[in-house]
Parts: sequence; C-alpha cells; structure tokens
Amino acid sequence: MDILSLRSNESALIGKIISDGFRDDAVNLWAFNGEKAMWPMFTHMAKHLYLKSGYGHRTSDGKAGTLWLPPKVIKGYGLTGNLNMFSTLISHAGLRGIKNSVTIDNFLTKKRPKEPHHYLFAISVHPDHQGKGIGGQLMRKSLSQIDEEKSPAYLENSKAKNIPFYRSFGFEIMEEVRPAKDCPPLWLMWRKPNE
Repeated sequence: MDILSLRSNESALIGKIISDGFRDDAVNLWAFNGEKAMWPMFTHMAKHLYLKSGYGHRTSDGKAGTLWLPPKVIKGYGLTGNLNMFSTLISHAGLRGIKNSVTIDNFLTKKRPKEPHHYLFAISVHPDHQGKGIGGQLMRKSLSQIDEEKSPAYLENSKAKNIPFYRSFGFEIMEEVRPAKDCPPLWLMWRKPNE
C-alpha cells in the first residue's frame, strides 16, 4: 500500500479517517460530547490549520492517515475556522461539547513543550484495518523526515493500549494527565531527536 502526502483539498478525507479511527476514543468522546461532531470538527481542524500550516500522510486506499505540525507553527484556526468549529460544536455537541473542547484545548496548549518540535495531532487507522502494520508505515514515513531535521517530536496519546506502539518509535511518557476531573487520562509523550 502506498503512503501519499495529503493535499490541501483533502480535509474532508482526513477528517473522516480520524473520526473513523477515534470513534471509540474515550477522550475524544468526552471532548466532543459523543461522536457526532468528530468528522466535521476534524475536517475543520485539517482545513484551517493542519493542511494549511502543517502536513500529513494517508494511505492510497484512504483508510489511514496522520496530521502533523512542524516546529514553531502556532496552533490557531483563524476567525473563519473558529466560527466554523463553534457552529459545529453548537449543532453537534451542544454546550457541554463546547465547554469540554475548550477545557481540553486550553489545558493541552499549556502543557505542550516550549522546545521546537514536530507535533503529531493524530495518527488514525480505520478499525477494520488496525493491527496490520499500517500505523507503523505512516509513522516511519513522517519520522524519516523528522530524523533528517534532527528534530524532537511530541504527541498526546489518549489510549493506554497505544503506549507500546509509540514507545517502539522512541516516544517516552513525560506525564499522565487529566484535563478535567471527569475527563479520561492522556499520556504526553516526547521523542528525542535521532542524532
């Protein structure tokens, strides 16, 4: 299976890929007050930030993909992006979804390391294709570029079962956190530059 660079017009595709892979993710279900808002929210995020100022990859069959931000890119969606996301949250997640999304975003923004790094927002494989090494292929594609730059990498892992996967690529747990009392835990993970 080929790994392709995401194009700027593929926000809906990567939004679907991420929402499919994260539909059982307790943290995202908490943040968006269910799965209804996931596809439109991830699509807006990709369109207004990750495909505009970052990069990503996808499989040729459109069943798996990643979204990254390079070092020194400030996370922000612009006025249009923020309005689109607010409207989506109101209609698909309600006031609770807005509260939870703002809470987790503010919390994780403050926790993010200050040292310049590549930030993995999401790596997602459709549930029917998980466990076949596709996530590893995607990770190797991105990390080869990151290693050429001798840059560190960072991610926020929302599933305990994925810790060994990330560790196999050199990520180590910095901290286990809960953005709110009723939010499931996340593991903040850092990968040193490959020198």
